[in-house]
Amino acid sequence: MNVKKTLVSIAATTAILGGFTIGTASSASAAGYGCGSVGHNNSDAVHKVVVGHLRNGPAETCTQTLSVAPGTTFYAWCGVYNKYGNLWVYGRLAGGETKGWIYSKNLTLESGSVKIC
Repeated sequence: MNVKKTLVSIAATTAILGGFTIGTASSASAAGYGCGSVGHNNSDAVHKVVVGHLRNGPAETCTQTLSVAPGTTFYAWCGVYNKYGNLWVYGRLAGGETKGWIYSKNLTLESGSVKIC
């Protein structure tokens, strides 16, 4: 495959996945983000919440800290693939300092991109 076709393929995949920057999470980096963990701000993405719950870690089994109303603006700080291969995004809800993790499929991208924590 030539370089041009490779770049077109990468661009198409990124567009399909809603603008998330895709990277491979090593088991060491993913293991550092369990329940009770926080991410760091290295992204510029702005999302709207479709439906979801803010959690204290990147997994469905982590404690739910808040039910988030649909349409709420969510400022993504970074993302991590959990041990199940699901992308979770850490960030802050608009209008305050409430932070937490939301499953990426519960968000729609408005602008920017999410980088791996």
